[in-house]
Amino acid sequence: MDIDQHLGEIIRLRKLADQLPEDNPAALIDKVFYLAKCLTYIGRLSSHFDGEYKRTYARRKYEQALAEKEAKPPRSANAEIAIKHIRDEESQAYEYMNRWRNAFASTQEEIHALKLKMKIDFADGGADYVRIQSGPQARP
Repeated sequence: MDIDQHLGEIIRLRKLADQLPEDNPAALIDKVFYLAKCLTYIGRLSSHFDGEYKRTYARRKYEQALAEKEAKPPRSANAEIAIKHIRDEESQAYEYMNRWRNAFASTQEEIHALKLKMKIDFADGGADYVRIQSGPQARP
């Protein structure tokens, strides 16, 4: 997986979404579109980092078992010391995993809030449907 490419797409789509006003229904639709597209890339990164964490965890457990088998008493303490660097990698993988899970959830909530705003605006009839330059023809 090309993490940098996914990050670049997330940043690009997020910038497009952030530039759109929320008081224009057409712009609001476009904003939801960009954030939903962004959610695809966030989901992929989230899945990738979930896998990284699981792989690091499995490697740590394996290395810990080997270290404990070969260690002098106190075995578990010496094994923990021997695998400290893997424990650090596991912590970082856990951090990334949670960061992207949280990003996914917060983007979902943002989309949900915008959809509710759109629903209220259309129900009120208070919002005029005016297409701005960033409309679907400008979508990637």
